[in-house]
Amino acid sequence: MNVVEIISNPLLLMFSSIFLGHLIGRIDYKNIKLGSSGGLFIGIIISYLVTIYLQKEAPNSSLIKGAFITTELFRLSLIGFIASVGLLASKNIMSIIKNKGYSFIVLAFVITFTGSLSTWGFISFLIGNLKVSIIGTYVGALTSSPGLATALESARGLDGSSEAMVGLGYSISYIPGVIAVILFVQLLAKRNKAKGTKENIIQDEVPKSVETKECNFCVTSFAFVCIVGILIGKINIYLGSYLGNFSLGATGGVLISALILGNIKRIGFLNFNMLNKQLFVARDISLNMFLSIVGLNYGYNALNLIKTTGGQLLLIGTTTAVISILVGYLVGKKILKLPNIYLIGGICGGMTSTPGLAASIEVLDSDEVTAGYGATYPFSLFFMILFTDILFKL
Repeated sequence: MNVVEIISNPLLLMFSSIFLGHLIGRIDYKNIKLGSSGGLFIGIIISYLVTIYLQKEAPNSSLIKGAFITTELFRLSLIGFIASVGLLASKNIMSIIKNKGYSFIVLAFVITFTGSLSTWGFISFLIGNLKVSIIGTYVGALTSSPGLATALESARGLDGSSEAMVGLGYSISYIPGVIAVILFVQLLAKRNKAKGTKENIIQDEVPKSVETKECNFCVTSFAFVCIVGILIGKINIYLGSYLGNFSLGATGGVLISALILGNIKRIGFLNFNMLNKQLFVARDISLNMFLSIVGLNYGYNALNLIKTTGGQLLLIGTTTAVISILVGYLVGKKILKLPNIYLIGGICGGMTSTPGLAASIEVLDSDEVTAGYGATYPFSLFFMILFTDILFKL
């Protein structure tokens, strides 16, 4: 039995992360537990340990860089999760946007602008040629793949090492950005429960859905949601010569598709109003795959870079994430007066944090939080791309 082949098996690594992550996620400390997010942290540990082993025993392995899971499987798990939660939250999305739509636009602007302002401050006052890496920490702290794409595109016109420096900042700050959102969700939910029961909070803050006949899980309809979403994500919107093109990407496109089609409920033989308990299964399977893959693919690079030269960038990225969350929360709570369940979702959307959304769904035991996420997420993508491009031009 070849040990290298066994520990290099991506499916074995993924399911091991899910299994062990669930065991860790059940540990409850003062009403705070990781839940499904345990797979993320176990994935980070496994990524680091397996990569170290491969460096010694199989130095020519293609997995040395820690990219254990293919991009296609990662995107499949992410799209499956987003489509599921989008359909679950779609019944109330239109009424929420109609009543509070401007609030989510403001929230998206505040979170991304605060992060960019913090990043600009670090660039301005730190000694040394760290500008490109610090911009990388901005898109990493706010866990924005479109922002990363924009940063890499802008860096391509600079010197040859600029793209690598963007990747360095992103890799170091991505995991702290995810952790900051997850901890925020856990702590805020605990505070809510101290004031009243979870059921009372949800009933008070979430408008009741109109009762409609639900159907069994329909693979055809689910696939149609994903197809439409992927096509929406590929639409490029030209924003002028200064800003270039903007697109939602597959994740944003599928979310919009699920929210819209789920609200329509039926088109011909396609029925998008599926049973919640069956969508929960699709959501949980894809969620656990997604979280474990994030840990496996980013874990080694993040921990290794922190151990070597990334301490300063780690602090910058963590600070940017925390400040963005806190300012977003204060504005959303004190000025915009958003209900907690939508504010939590809005902050996860503002941080473009799917792991944060996953944690909030689990801790609040309600997919209604996705409505706030869905209303904020597209605007956050736009502002992230805008501010990333501006940071390079300053």
